[in-house]
Amino acid sequence: MSQFSAFNYSQNRDKAIANLINIIEGMICDGKISEKEMIFLDTWLLESEVLSQNYYVNCIREKISDILSDGIVEQSELDELKELLPEIQHGLMDTPNIDLYSTDSDKHLLEGLCKGMASDYHLSDEEISYLNWFLSTNAALKSNYPGNHLYSLVQSILSDGVITEDERASLLEEITAFTGSNISEGIVDGYSTTSPVDIIGQFYPKDSKVCLTGKFLCGSRRQCEADLVKLGCTISDRITQDLDYLIIGALSSKDWKFQSFGRKIEQAIDYRDNKGAALKILSEEHWQSLMRATQQG
Repeated sequence: MSQFSAFNYSQNRDKAIANLINIIEGMICDGKISEKEMIFLDTWLLESEVLSQNYYVNCIREKISDILSDGIVEQSELDELKELLPEIQHGLMDTPNIDLYSTDSDKHLLEGLCKGMASDYHLSDEEISYLNWFLSTNAALKSNYPGNHLYSLVQSILSDGVITEDERASLLEEITAFTGSNISEGIVDGYSTTSPVDIIGQFYPKDSKVCLTGKFLCGSRRQCEADLVKLGCTISDRITQDLDYLIIGALSSKDWKFQSFGRKIEQAIDYRDNKGAALKILSEEHWQSLMRATQQG
């Protein structure tokens, strides 16, 4: 393994562990665990290749396998799993050389918490209050994307002391958009297309500054850049506040937050949402449809 590959693996591992620590927290913060939450956790672990050899992960999967082996899930078995999970959390937090105290790790802890809370398709009063507490105690999260939007929404929901079903559903929808985890459709760790990506009516290439990131279906990134230059674009290899467009390749991993190109996406979101930049974040699919519309017009 090259030095770069080892560094990238370590980064991805740290992010996945931070996610998992608070997926567990989100599942148990209301004092109980359901069968739906257990299945979600098992599925997430199955899909998380970077943690496939982790001792604690395998302990969880073995425990869940035992619970499911007879086809009947007893409440006592769920209670035993709930008692085991905090111990697993502590073991994960003791992983050597893991970073759990940076701005990035805070974001991944928040993402994990949201996934865990939404893993049974429902947000209880206790879970909403816990999310409020978690965001309230972290100044950086509640002031910046993505925590600031969730914090504002939770504060609004709790302001009158009554949580309505519409408010509960609205928060669940926002959490689904943030995490990309559409649990009801079986997606436990998806690419959040609602939060980062803009839907616009027209693409203006002439004299625009464009950055591309990820892997593209319509051709190599170099070819995509060449096509844009022909239309009058200037290509940038980094995110700046005067950028007009960031275009994300369709073949980019659904787990963009865990990939190196995810840094560009997060930087663009920060400039757009928090610093007043006019840049638009486009998916390859949307960009291509805008290009076709421009050519036909």
